[in-house]
Amino acid sequence: MNAKVKLSDYVARFLFERGVRHVFAVAGGASLHLIQSVADVPGMTFICPQHEQAGAMAADGYARSTRGLGAAIATSGPGATNLITGACCSYYDSVPVMLITGQVSTTRMRGDTGVRQIGFQETATVEMFRPITKYAAQIVDPAAVRFELEKAHYYAVTGRPGPVLLDIPDDIQRSYVDADALRGFHPDPPVEHPADHAVVIEELLSLIARSARPVVVFGWGVHAAGAESEALEFVRRLGLPVAPTWGAADLMPFADSLFVGTFGTHGTRYGNFAVQNADLVISIGSRLDTKSTGSPASTFAREARKVVVDIDPAELGKFERFGLQMDLLVKGDAKSFLAQANEVLKGHRTKDIRPWLDRISGWKKSYPICPPAYVQER
Repeated sequence: MNAKVKLSDYVARFLFERGVRHVFAVAGGASLHLIQSVADVPGMTFICPQHEQAGAMAADGYARSTRGLGAAIATSGPGATNLITGACCSYYDSVPVMLITGQVSTTRMRGDTGVRQIGFQETATVEMFRPITKYAAQIVDPAAVRFELEKAHYYAVTGRPGPVLLDIPDDIQRSYVDADALRGFHPDPPVEHPADHAVVIEELLSLIARSARPVVVFGWGVHAAGAESEALEFVRRLGLPVAPTWGAADLMPFADSLFVGTFGTHGTRYGNFAVQNADLVISIGSRLDTKSTGSPASTFAREARKVVVDIDPAELGKFERFGLQMDLLVKGDAKSFLAQANEVLKGHRTKDIRPWLDRISGWKKSYPICPPAYVQER
């Protein structure tokens, strides 16, 4: 059987098989083959956002809303560099996006000549994107296309998600490969076994039992882990109020009795009053950046015991550097941690913190988002 396929077709089919149905793309001389291949896949299409920055951001939004992989295509040079702002958004917010850029043909690359540029719009795309992606590579050998696609996809969706970039020269896009003979990517098996959080969960429950003013912070990591139902079950079993970050503000209805409101430098006043006056803050799936903690970070929730659950050990290790004392640091996936916690919580009674909930309700009335004086009757 003849398994020869055009490389750009292989790329488009790979995205389709990973659940991508819409690719955000802006046409350019070095991206036309990729875009045409996307258009040729039945059930798949491309959307032109008119600017590559918007394309990267649209791919980010697509990944968030579908809970899958987002994808954007841009041409070489300015087309690629225009993706940078959107790539930063995905990188810092942990959103899985595959960015694919065209590049000048390998025969027109500057190589080791010492000149700045040979091919039209030739730009060192991979080097620019490395600090803001989980993985970035250029495909100069057609036979490496499967390996690089699988490797990039693995990094985008595994562990703490994020964007990846593949830079594909024009002549490589137009080449043909034997799909059956391509080498795949086989990641090393995970060293760690699924974490058993039994000990820390018992410690957490002990902290909750001694708390009179607890607040739970949910971040985008809850969405990234697909742990929405587990998160809601956790707070409802215990009756704990929730102050979400921007990335998880849609987790609960605004009118929910346990929903406090966003907090931080761009949050609600009552949300900040609740967090800053809590005696226990439980943060799950949030990196608690300076927009959340304020500055100096050591003033965050000044009288509270603090618990942080995060999949990234670097995020857990940063607090000491900024003088923010944490009482319990848990490295783990939000879904796994919450699922184990909910199993332990079966049979537990809802915590009675009515005075604290009433106080939060009073702050909401005293400091509304829109004061009555500014409300106009229709």
